[in-house]
Amino acid sequence: MLKKVALLLLLSLSPLCVSAASLLPRDVINELKQFEGTVGFYAKNLKTNKTIAYGQDTVFPTASTSKLVVAMAVYKYMYDKAPAAKKDLYNSDIGYMMRISDNASFYELLDEIQTVKPDALKQVTKDLRLKQTRIHNEEAFKKYQYHSVTTPYEMAKVLESINSERYLGREKSLRLKNSLANTIFHDEIPRYMLTPVMHKVGQLDNVLCDVGIIDDGREQILVSVYTIAANADYASDFIAKVAAKAYNALRTSK
Repeated sequence: MLKKVALLLLLSLSPLCVSAASLLPRDVINELKQFEGTVGFYAKNLKTNKTIAYGQDTVFPTASTSKLVVAMAVYKYMYDKAPAAKKDLYNSDIGYMMRISDNASFYELLDEIQTVKPDALKQVTKDLRLKQTRIHNEEAFKKYQYHSVTTPYEMAKVLESINSERYLGREKSLRLKNSLANTIFHDEIPRYMLTPVMHKVGQLDNVLCDVGIIDDGREQILVSVYTIAANADYASDFIAKVAAKAYNALRTSK
């Protein structure tokens, strides 16, 4: 019986089973208002530029989505001048960070940044005009009790800049996108998707977040969701459901 209920839920949310005309942005907003905790949300059709936003400028701990900015800092400000062996190390660490969210690789790259280019993280946030985002930052810790913070809107900008390939160039962007499309994490945004998703999930204390791009071959829908809730399973289910609804509300193709 439980398997039957789960199947019915999947079918009800599946992008292949829900008409794009059956869901509207206001339906997604109404869903977000029901969240039991704190939620920030930003979604955008990268073809039409149509958006859905709710609490998109609320500051949240980044959890592991900060790894996107760390990867960009290394590729933008350290990679090109590094010797071949060091480039191999950077590629390996970044791949592990994206695919399995490896913390050892994350801290190794933070040490590299501190040694080679201490202002690289701040420079990336400046380049992308991220006013609220702070990565591995003492001022953020003093204000928010977390060293890395962002907003749903600003982390969406980070992923969009990777996707567009303009900021890092084609080769490095493709390397990142391939890793993000092949992570070991299949809950949250990808759960109800029957089409490819590249994404970076993060979890810390009562924080659960995911930022990703759903690509059906015709349109790309960017979704950025940050939550603070007492129950991680509840937050995970909510992110998966609201991402599917946003996809169906924003896509124009039938």
